[in-house]
Amino acid sequence: MLLRRRANSGRKVQPSFVLRPCTRIVLYSPTEYQLLKIPVNSYRLLLLCMGLSFHPMSSYLKSVRQDSQMAETVNIAQMAEKLADKIFNEFFWDRIGPTNINWKCESPDVHKVATHPTDIVFFYDEPYSKVRRYIQCDLKSYSKSSFSKGKISDALVSLAKQVACAEISSEWQGKYLVKGTTSEISGLLFVYNHDQEYHKEFGSLIGDLDVTELNLPPKSRLFLLGPDDINWLDRVVHDIKLMRGDEDDERRIPSRDCCAYYYPDLSRKTNVQADRARAATLEMLSSPWIVMQYFVEDSDVRKGVVVFYRRVPTVDGFKYLIDYLRHFQMFEVKSFNIDIRVNFDLGDAKIVFEKAIIEYLDEIAGKNSDTDFAKRLRKIRISAVPQLTTSFSQEQIGMDYGR
Repeated sequence: MLLRRRANSGRKVQPSFVLRPCTRIVLYSPTEYQLLKIPVNSYRLLLLCMGLSFHPMSSYLKSVRQDSQMAETVNIAQMAEKLADKIFNEFFWDRIGPTNINWKCESPDVHKVATHPTDIVFFYDEPYSKVRRYIQCDLKSYSKSSFSKGKISDALVSLAKQVACAEISSEWQGKYLVKGTTSEISGLLFVYNHDQEYHKEFGSLIGDLDVTELNLPPKSRLFLLGPDDINWLDRVVHDIKLMRGDEDDERRIPSRDCCAYYYPDLSRKTNVQADRARAATLEMLSSPWIVMQYFVEDSDVRKGVVVFYRRVPTVDGFKYLIDYLRHFQMFEVKSFNIDIRVNFDLGDAKIVFEKAIIEYLDEIAGKNSDTDFAKRLRKIRISAVPQLTTSFSQEQIGMDYGR
């Protein structure tokens, strides 16, 4: 409870310091000390004898401001964590271990720090090797004015040190690695623009980065997701959830248990963890398209694929995608559904895709517009990923924090 008092003169006076007991705050004015006829130093001694303390009002207000700023900083940081958790959960990443901790640096003379931070750690199984990849994340939540080359460069260098140290840190590995699997550690710098006002080319902030400063272990990698990347992935996640609730049986995709991200057998690489490697890897999430496959309920029969196509639609780009789908025999089954979800204007994309089909058929001997293959091509559904911008309320995050 905050108690404000007034001098006997009836005139409002500005308090000068605060008496702070354990459970309440009492403010006295200079006039009141004159009425009490107690010297300030004597009053300090009296408070000390009573087990209380004397705090100047200016110090108290400064403390309140600092506490408020700290709470605001925590809430802003929580925005990036909430969004990362939402996005990567839908891509089948798993969280592990504690969040927002510091751990001892194993190379302080080299890294010039005593500890390293960990915001959050995810993991997933690689499709083309029997490796479990752990992602050491540095989550940033910046306003428009906070973006700079120096900040991004420093964050990447710091993240590289974290990854290098995690490779040899028994403390980090004890908190995050699961025994019995072959593990590799990579780093992800996740830079979220919480005020939605940064519209410049994010890649320009790392154009001058000297990669020799990173000094990563041989099998480790660093990834960077900027505001546009994060917005795209957030929209894909939102679109997947909409498709699961679609009223059209042909367009509706099944539950998460019947979905996986698609990794075909390649000429020099075989999907060696087809049953376990369901997650979208960082390479896929950073690529021009994301391919998700889904199956008939309680069956291994594949029912269809959804391609989330990020590039600007072009005839050559769509011809390459058609060739990819054909190479992996996605036109062989008549009941197989193919959906392409584009990132840009739907009307133009449909026109461009129709031209791509015509040119592709013209380039293949015997594949005219009357063949089964041509008919299958024209059954491909193309639509737009909805526009979406995720924003957070600092007040709500403050209420949720720590629950």
